[in-house]
Amino acid sequence: MTVQELRELIGKKTEEINGYLESRDADKAEAALEEKRKLQKLLAIRETEDDDEAQELRAQRERKGEKRTAAAVSELRAAVKYALKGAGALTDEERAAVNIDNNAAILPEQFVNDIQVLREGFPSLKEHCHIVRATSNHGKMPFAKIGGKKLTKYKSGTKLTGEAANTEDISYNIENYGALVPIANDLQEDEAVNIVQDVIKPDFAEAGVNSENDEILQIVETAAVDKSAGVTDWRGVKKVIDGVLPTLRARTIVITNLSGYVYLQSQEDKNGRNLELVKTVNDKDYFQNKRLITLSDEAITAAEEGAVVFYVVNLYALVKFFERKGYTVSTDKSVFFESDELALKVQERFDCEKLDDRADFKVEFKPAA
Repeated sequence: MTVQELRELIGKKTEEINGYLESRDADKAEAALEEKRKLQKLLAIRETEDDDEAQELRAQRERKGEKRTAAAVSELRAAVKYALKGAGALTDEERAAVNIDNNAAILPEQFVNDIQVLREGFPSLKEHCHIVRATSNHGKMPFAKIGGKKLTKYKSGTKLTGEAANTEDISYNIENYGALVPIANDLQEDEAVNIVQDVIKPDFAEAGVNSENDEILQIVETAAVDKSAGVTDWRGVKKVIDGVLPTLRARTIVITNLSGYVYLQSQEDKNGRNLELVKTVNDKDYFQNKRLITLSDEAITAAEEGAVVFYVVNLYALVKFFERKGYTVSTDKSVFFESDELALKVQERFDCEKLDDRADFKVEFKPAA
């Protein structure tokens, strides 16, 4: 019998006792009271039993969590040990725990998960791009532009022409982007693990997002069509959003810097009431129902001092973000050769390529004083 069922019986028994008291039937009231006490004892036993079971389940979960953590630490230690001392220094168990790619050890999944959690605190453009998992550092991949495509009716035996594919081959060349930390030549793997966990990992998330944003912005800024002519306020940005092709409008976002964000937030009507141009939903900003991504003034600069700049862009159509899975750890003796120190490197691997720039517009204007 469950706790809830016992409580319901006790409640009914209490009502029964009250009924006997109303009718002044002392014998039945006393008997019912004794039954209630027995039910209360059963309830206490059941609650104790449930608490014991809950504690055991918590303990089991904690043990599983400890095992997962220990496994992740073991994989990380094996990866770092490989980076420091090479495959020959690994035990059979360590060798089985680590994956190698181009003479670098791939860091365990838990490290990747930790980085993803840390990345959430920084505005990332990558999540709006078309992310493509690559299995090699170089290659070509076919992509089709969004919009205008139709299925072609073919009869049995009809040969397909090249036009049917309606695709464009994009070449990619994945590069390494990493964090370097000088370490002593005789550094032990436990010390190196601590450096990766406590020094590199916290900074890697922000640095990774900033590096990705730089590469993506380079494509955005180079390909953008300037729609600034005649624009004097935020309505010009709205007009550009409204003019995006219907097939590209759904994934279109607005990118600005802190100055642009402050400008939008400060706009008022003629009565001095804030227009609330920026709406925040689930900690995400929107302008004209489009995601508003705010970067620093250093990341996005206006051509004219005092001006604000906005990019209206469909990053999914524009940028193909090729990435190799996971992060790698390795050492490099050539970086700090003057001091004869090793460089411990943690790297991510990606490349950004342009495809469809039909929804990539720049709007820059100087707000009225």
